[in-house]
Amino acid sequence: MASSAALTTTHLPVLRSQLEEWREKQSAISGFSTSLSDIADNSLNSKDARNTASKDVVVAFRTRPPLEHEAEEKFKAYETKDTPEQDGTEASSGPATTEGSCKVEFCPGITVASAEPGTFIAHVPGLKWSGPTLTHKKYGSDLAFAPGIDNEEVYQRTVIANDMISLALSSGTACILAYGQTGSGKTYTMEALEYRIARDLFVIAERIGKSFVDAERRADTAGQEAGHGASGANIFEFSVTFLELLGKRAVDLLEPVDGLVLDNQGNPIRKEIPIHEDKNGDVRPRLISHIFKSSEELQELITNALAHRRTSATARNATSSRSHALLTIKVKNILLPYAEDGQIILVDLAGSERYEDSKGHDKQRMLESRDNNNSLMNLKECVRAKAKMANEEGFVHIPWRSNKLTMLLKSIFDPEYRQPSRALIIAHVSPHIQDSTHSVNTLSYASPFKTSPPKPKGPAPYSPADPRTWNHEQTVTWFTKQFTQRIRARQLNSYNLRQTEAEKKGEKLNPYDPTAPITLPVAIEKLCPDGMTGKHFGRFYTTEFIQRCLEVGHVDGEITVDVLKNIAAEVIGVLYYLILTAKTKARNDIMKSRKTLALEVYGESPIESIPGTDVKLAYLTIDRPPYTTLREYTNEQFLVVSQTLGSAWYTARNLAVSNAREQGTDMQDAEVMAIVEMMEEFYKPSSDADEGNA
Repeated sequence: MASSAALTTTHLPVLRSQLEEWREKQSAISGFSTSLSDIADNSLNSKDARNTASKDVVVAFRTRPPLEHEAEEKFKAYETKDTPEQDGTEASSGPATTEGSCKVEFCPGITVASAEPGTFIAHVPGLKWSGPTLTHKKYGSDLAFAPGIDNEEVYQRTVIANDMISLALSSGTACILAYGQTGSGKTYTMEALEYRIARDLFVIAERIGKSFVDAERRADTAGQEAGHGASGANIFEFSVTFLELLGKRAVDLLEPVDGLVLDNQGNPIRKEIPIHEDKNGDVRPRLISHIFKSSEELQELITNALAHRRTSATARNATSSRSHALLTIKVKNILLPYAEDGQIILVDLAGSERYEDSKGHDKQRMLESRDNNNSLMNLKECVRAKAKMANEEGFVHIPWRSNKLTMLLKSIFDPEYRQPSRALIIAHVSPHIQDSTHSVNTLSYASPFKTSPPKPKGPAPYSPADPRTWNHEQTVTWFTKQFTQRIRARQLNSYNLRQTEAEKKGEKLNPYDPTAPITLPVAIEKLCPDGMTGKHFGRFYTTEFIQRCLEVGHVDGEITVDVLKNIAAEVIGVLYYLILTAKTKARNDIMKSRKTLALEVYGESPIESIPGTDVKLAYLTIDRPPYTTLREYTNEQFLVVSQTLGSAWYTARNLAVSNAREQGTDMQDAEVMAIVEMMEEFYKPSSDADEGNA
C-alpha cells in the first residue's frame, strides 16, 4: 500500500536508510551519448540535425534540485513521546503520547539511472504489517535531466538537438509541452526555453535565410530577380500570439488590460476567445498578433504576457499556474508566399493534481483542477496516438477534437495535416520522496510516449503511389516526369497566349509540338544523386527541397527564379501527398467501407469532388466557358493549388459567390470563374518571357 506524504515524512529515517542500502548496489549513472559541442556542430548542418531528430515525438524527464528549507516548510513530521501521568498515578496499559514537531530534511524520491536514453527510478514508500517499505519503479524516456542540469543544457539537448527552430523556419510546426505536478518546475523550464528561443531565433533565421538567398542568386545567372533585395533574416516575417486556456475558457494574454474590470482576486476579466474549426477546417482563434523584428521585442512581449497569467495558491505551490498557456511564434517566408507559415508552439500546461492535493480547495479551484485534469488526459491520448502512428501503418485515430486544448494543437495531431511536425514533451517530477506517488503518475503518463524504432524489414514491394518503396532509378524517373510535365504545361499556356495575340494581328503560329525536346531547369542527376530514394526526399523540409533545386538549377527565358521555386514547391508537395496517402491507406479503406455502408442506408451523395479538393466533378462535364477551361488542368494540379493557397482558395470563391448573390447573377458560374482565375494565375507564364517572345 502506498504511503501518504504525512506518513512518509513520519517514517523518513527508516526510508532514508533503505534508500542508501539500495544505492550502494547500483551501477554508475550512464551519461549523455552526445556532447554539447557535437550538438552545436550538427545544428550548423540542417541535414545532420534532421537525421538526429528523426522522431515525431520526443520525451524527456526532468527533476529539479530541492529549494533551501523546502522540505521543512512543505512537510510536517511528528514524533511520539512517552509521557508520565501528571498526578502520580500509575500509567495505563498503553503509553500516553503527545505530538511535537521535528525538523524535516530532504530525502530524494527520484534517481536518474541513465541520461540518454533516459531512465528515471521513482522510490515509492509503502507500508506493510512489518513496517515501512520502499519500492523502486523504473521509467524510460529519450532524455533524462538530473537536478544538476541547468536550463541552457536542457535547451541545447531538446530544442537545438531536435532541430525545432529550423523546422519552424522551414514551414513546419514545432511544439514543446511541459507537463507535471504543480510546483515541479514546469513554468521555470518553459520560461527559460521561451527566452532562449527568442535569443537564438534571429541568429538561426539569418543563417538559413542567407543560405536560401545565396542559392537563389546562384540559380539566377542574370542576377536581377533573386532575393528581391532580401538577405538573411530579412526573408522571414515573425509574429507572436499568447493564449491562456483556463478550464474551457480561452483569453488573449496580449490583450491590453487598461480599463478591464478585475475579479475578486485582482485578475483582469478578459474577453473570451471562441475556439472552433472554421468552414475550411482550420482552428484559428482571433488573437492579437504582434509582429516583432528583434529578439528584444519578443522577450518583452513574453515578459508582459506572463505577468498577467492566472495563478493561485494551492497546497503544493503558492503561485501555481491554474491555466494552460500557449505561446505561438509564426514564421512567414516572404520569398515563398504560397508556403504555409511555420510555427513554434510552446505549451506550459497547468499543474496536474491528485485528490490529496486538491481536497482543500474551494469550489472554483476544484472546478479548475477537474477541467485541467480532463484536458491533460485527452492530451495524453492524442500524444500516444501520434507516437504510435509514426511507427505503424494503417488506421490510428487521434481524438484531437475532444478538447479545446488539443484542438488548438491540430497542426500537431491531425494525421491529414500536410506540414511536417514534431512534438517534444518534458515531464517534470518533484525531487521529494513525499511526492513519489504523484511522480509515478507523471512518469506513467509520459513514458508511453517514447517509441522504439520499428524493426527492420525487407524492402517493400514497389508501388508507384508510395515514394517510400522507390529505389534510386524510380525516384529519378518520377522527378524527371514531374518537372517535364510542369515545363510543358507552362510552354503550352505561353503558346496559347502567343497564338491569341497572333490571331488578333492576323498572323498564324506553327502548331505546338508536345514531343519537342525540352531542357529541364533542374539537373535531376544532381538533385537526386546515387543512393538517394523517395524515402530520403520524404524527410526534406519544403524550403530545403526548394533550396536544393535552386542550387542545382538554372533559370533563363520563361523559367525565372520565382517560377522555379513554384515548380519545386508543387513537386515536393505532390511527394508529401503521396506519402501521406500511402501512410493512411488503411485509414482510407476503413473510411470507404463506412461510406459504402452510408450509401446503402441513405443513398448516393449528390456531390462528389476531386480527391483532396472540393472542386465538383460535375463542373468538368459542362460544355461551355468557363467550365471547359477547368479540363485543361489535372486533378493533381487542382490539389496542388488548393493546398498551396490554403484559406485564400476558399476566401476567393466565397467572395465571388457572395458578390454574385448580391448582383443577381449565376453563383455557380461565379464560383467556377474564381477557380479558373486562381488556376491561371498560379500556372501563368512569366511576363518577362512573353515580352521576350513578342
